[in-house]
Amino acid sequence: MVIKTEPPKLELGQRIALDHSRGTVRFLGAVPPTKGEWIGVEWDTEERGKHSGERDGIQYFTCKFPGTGSFTRPSPNINVGQTLLEILKERYVDEELTVDDLYLGETNVKVDIYDFDRVKKKNSQLHLMQIIGLANTNVSTAADFDETQKACPEIQDLDLSSTLIATWQDLADIVAPLSKLTVLRISRNRFHPLTAQPSFEYAFKNIRCLAMNRIFISWDEMNMLEPSLPNLEILQIGFNLFTELGKSDESTPVEDQKIKGFVKLEDLHLEGNKLVDWNQILRLSRLPKLKSLDLSENRIANVIGPRDPEDFKHLESLRINDNDLKEWSSIDQLGLYTSLKSVWIQKNPVMTQAAEDATADNSGKPDVRTITIARMAHIDQLNGTEILKKNRIDAELYYLKNAAFSNVGAELATIQALHPRFEQLCEIHGRPDTSDERRKATSDLIKDRLLNITFVAKDKIDGPVKASVQRGVLGSMTVRNVKNLVQKLLRISAMRQVLLFIAEDPVYAGVMHKVFLKDDLRMLSHYDIPDGTEVIVLNQAK
Repeated sequence: MVIKTEPPKLELGQRIALDHSRGTVRFLGAVPPTKGEWIGVEWDTEERGKHSGERDGIQYFTCKFPGTGSFTRPSPNINVGQTLLEILKERYVDEELTVDDLYLGETNVKVDIYDFDRVKKKNSQLHLMQIIGLANTNVSTAADFDETQKACPEIQDLDLSSTLIATWQDLADIVAPLSKLTVLRISRNRFHPLTAQPSFEYAFKNIRCLAMNRIFISWDEMNMLEPSLPNLEILQIGFNLFTELGKSDESTPVEDQKIKGFVKLEDLHLEGNKLVDWNQILRLSRLPKLKSLDLSENRIANVIGPRDPEDFKHLESLRINDNDLKEWSSIDQLGLYTSLKSVWIQKNPVMTQAAEDATADNSGKPDVRTITIARMAHIDQLNGTEILKKNRIDAELYYLKNAAFSNVGAELATIQALHPRFEQLCEIHGRPDTSDERRKATSDLIKDRLLNITFVAKDKIDGPVKASVQRGVLGSMTVRNVKNLVQKLLRISAMRQVLLFIAEDPVYAGVMHKVFLKDDLRMLSHYDIPDGTEVIVLNQAK
């Protein structure tokens, strides 16, 4: 290994590594009142940063993220990167490696000296390797085309995440010799922005799966790259701070400005961005083969149904969990995308609030899953769990009855506005009887099903009572929902609760025994808990 004695020559925009941190050179020059040259660096992560490019009130450079900049002196320790082949040989082939630097084949597992001969033999077969992991290395440029093609002709999956590659052209030059490459991972890199349509005629032509999370590219740049990716099927482009999917033409409605190209794209991951407006999502609606769309962890506040029968015509799977949906109307609108079969929708305000209401409300209202299934006619999987035919029938009947009894005397138009599937469900299952006699009978039935339970908080079973509260609960409530209710009433985390009651042994008269409510998915009725029972709540943290 050559020991460097002189600092490398640098230029603006160059990628460097120093002390296990990577960054981009943003400034070269003097920083008064100090003497000598300084290097202003925008680091990839804030751990190394000290400021945002300013000193003594003067802005020397800017950073995309506050607090990720710092100044450093020129040093031989600054690494400006190596070619792909140099890094490959260092990691997999180099015979000069010590045992501390020796890795097993395609893994990051270090081996001991006794395995040296075997590992050297395996690593000498670089030309046979199909999967290469070079994430968090200092790859920066391409080696000779023919030399690279000869050294590793079989590579199909290459991970170049978090490296020193500075430009898309550098990346294209690196992968161009790899004719069998179909999976490319380039997340957490910092490429120079594209300002014009690039011409990468061959470099990316066989790429089917491209992972480019947290590279902070704009969608306009993605559009520039699209012609170079004719066979792309899977695109992971999450956590890139998108607020819109390309610049909008103010003379045309956003939703009508459809994204073109991506003719083979089936699976698109846009999670962790900052998308708010569903009209931006509608711009994706004419991608001809799109089957799966991940919008989780965005800021979408409402959903709009299809404007045209061709919108998302082939979309089968949608993840929209961890967004900002507040109204059931958004769920109704999602239900209008009739090709959808699988939906993930948890951790939205409408779901969270409905779950809290169902836990605290003893009137027998439908739970979140029941409401969602009933409102979305075409899905057969919700939040990763299959919806069986019986599940759907039960959910729709329960929802229909509740909608009818909650709106007795209301105009049909009013009910239909609140529950768009109401008439459709009436046609399928029959119209509920909401006469006074039926309502009274139903009300009495619910009343009869209520169990008056006193929840008693204790540190141990035979200890003093810390707090208590009485509530009427349905025997059909699950233990999990009971724990959530107790959490609200007694301020004891559901995760720390142990619930039990004392009951008479069914065989030996007069003998009392403890009954623990262990299974969170069981209903209270499973435990034959009598009306008027005192349920002891133990806090496991005590």
